[in-house]
Amino acid sequence: MKVSVIVPAYDEEAVIGRCLEALARQRMPAAEIIVVDNNSADRTAEVAAAFADHGVRVVREARQGAVHARNRGFDEACGDVLGRIDADTVVGPEWVAGVAAAFAADSATGLAPDAVTGPSWFYDVPLRRIGLSAHRFFCHRLNRLLSGHAMLWGSNMALSRQGWHRVRAHTCAAPGIWEDLDLAVHLSRLGMRVRYVDGLRVPVSARRIGASVGELYSYLRAWPRTYRLHGQRRAAWGAAVCLLIGLVLLRPCSLLVRAHTPYDGRLSPMRLLRRSSAARPLP
Repeated sequence: MKVSVIVPAYDEEAVIGRCLEALARQRMPAAEIIVVDNNSADRTAEVAAAFADHGVRVVREARQGAVHARNRGFDEACGDVLGRIDADTVVGPEWVAGVAAAFAADSATGLAPDAVTGPSWFYDVPLRRIGLSAHRFFCHRLNRLLSGHAMLWGSNMALSRQGWHRVRAHTCAAPGIWEDLDLAVHLSRLGMRVRYVDGLRVPVSARRIGASVGELYSYLRAWPRTYRLHGQRRAAWGAAVCLLIGLVLLRPCSLLVRAHTPYDGRLSPMRLLRRSSAARPLP
């Protein structure tokens, strides 16, 4: 089974090298690694191109937005399975093999899943076990409770090639939505199977949580908006309530994140005096 890995990237010079180094150290090498440069103004494409000897290919997508970058990467890929992570994801050496194994047919049904996903923890802040537990609950269990179907986590997911071709025309490109949640909604509506694999864990940066309250709200409001766009009113209301509660709960977490240097987790209390320690967000 060939696994392609797609990494959408927008101004990710600070993290893309570490991400690709981790992909280059896989026990089971990926068939290809596609970095989709989405109009970066920094050295993202140059850093990624330096990994050409490790199977990395850089393509450019002029239409701005994570959904367009993701679609371009999936369309370009040649693998039987299309993995997708973010540029700040640092996968362990067994990740590609774990993705391939997750697509094995279920012994009870004889059917393989159409997509797989797993949880994450934050590598640049302390209390990693708490972060993992929070991610399991908020990103996977809570969304399943609200919507009645599985969630996909864009930093740690994969689709079968056939599954992508089936769902491709149904996905939405509206601005201000979560493209991974949109994809999960359409997979569910088409009766396609998503397998959550708890052991398929990846570390990611907590940089977005370290943003200002305004920036964090701007990001999180896409959660209920995505549900509303798909007519899931109950899920949208639930997500809106959780968003407001989450902003209160995330404030002390934001201060904790801002007190640590992004990407390496070193304690730096002087960073609290800055307005925001978040890196430039994905569009």
